[in-house]
Amino acid sequence: MPLETMKYPREVVQVMVCPACGKDCVQPAEDVLADIDHRYMACPKCAPEPKLDKAEPLRDLPEGIERCQSCNRGSLDAVMLDALRVLREFGRRDELDTLRSVGSPLIAFGYPLAYSPRLGSKSLIIIGERLSKDAAEAMVEDIPEIKGVILSRGVPGLQDSLDLPVENVLLAGCDLRADIVQSIFGDLVIYKSQSKIHIEFPRQSAPKMRILEQRYFQGEICDVVDGLSGPGTLGLMCALAGARSVVLNDAWLPAVQNVLLNLKANQRLLGLKAMEYPEDPVGTVGKDPVLVCRAHGSCEIEVYHGDLMRLFSRARPAGLCLIDHFPGSKTWEMEKACRCCREIIIV
Repeated sequence: MPLETMKYPREVVQVMVCPACGKDCVQPAEDVLADIDHRYMACPKCAPEPKLDKAEPLRDLPEGIERCQSCNRGSLDAVMLDALRVLREFGRRDELDTLRSVGSPLIAFGYPLAYSPRLGSKSLIIIGERLSKDAAEAMVEDIPEIKGVILSRGVPGLQDSLDLPVENVLLAGCDLRADIVQSIFGDLVIYKSQSKIHIEFPRQSAPKMRILEQRYFQGEICDVVDGLSGPGTLGLMCALAGARSVVLNDAWLPAVQNVLLNLKANQRLLGLKAMEYPEDPVGTVGKDPVLVCRAHGSCEIEVYHGDLMRLFSRARPAGLCLIDHFPGSKTWEMEKACRCCREIIIV
């Protein structure tokens, strides 16, 4: 069903079925956080890391690397080597191509790791170029650790309301993954449809979180608007920090759908008691703001699908307005549209 006619299914929000594959990819945030510290650790019987040279041509690499017979996990090098060999079989790579040529590996739950991850079943998404649907399907079917394969066409999302949105192509499998976002307030699990939402690797330095923490210590995290919310990272973190009210808004429908999923996944951590869905999104790119969700609990949260330039025709102005824009975007018109808020922070 095309996005233009798709209505966000209320039962998906309630039972947290994966919007990409319909399976149980979505876990409550508290369950994810409970075992994140050892999710990707090697077991005592795992062999040492192979430490393959990522710039070495395929012809000089080993035929394959065995998985651990005890935990059935594979090293990242083992998975990427298998993927490179599949791509060669389908004519997408040759003997001179390297591990680095396969693409970017995205673990299912992104988390700053001090070691190379050991990967279990369906725990890696690959995004890259020069990929084909048949090769991607073979990777998902034949390599147990690979969850999905995405063909990159650029940075996905809506850079400007006048531009056409960019969407990468999910060639096979499932593209839903999550990042563990850490702050002094606590941690959240932010799910992303990664073919439609731009990639942000979790970093221990976390400059955006430092901005929120500074505002928190200044007593400014009270009522907040996250005007270009994406999947909801900043706005939901403000709710975790104790904001009384938070408005999240995005014109890109996949981002809004991810916000709704993240509200449900983090419901207990955020202290939310009830959610209601007054209106359905209109189109892939929102214009006049539509109130798609209202959540109640320790924080009152509203989620809108619409153009930031028109948001305050419906939403209440806030003490703090966050604008997390695409790099290089001009923000003066956004700032003008949000001047009804007491303070505007360009993130």
